[in-house]
Amino acid sequence: MDSNYIVQMLEQAGAFEQSNQLDLAQNIYNVALQLLPDSETKLLAQILRLRGSIAYRLNNKAGAMDDIRKAMELDPEMAANFSGDFSKFYNEGCH
Repeated sequence: MDSNYIVQMLEQAGAFEQSNQLDLAQNIYNVALQLLPDSETKLLAQILRLRGSIAYRLNNKAGAMDDIRKAMELDPEMAANFSGDFSKFYNEGCH
């Protein structure tokens, strides 16, 4: 799979997220995760973090924590990128 195509998908998901169309953004993240090879660990972690953020905003706390835990397994340095309420949620749930 061409990673440029995945990046375009993520841009589209970001646009949906900004316009508060969270279900559409989440669907794009789901498809991107299915298309991306396991060898793309940094990008997989990024997508899981983004999907976790959407799950958090949709009040799916368990889904958010599952995605964040998986993302942290793939990219342990990711915690530095968390901010605001989501960072607080992550720190309370994972530590």
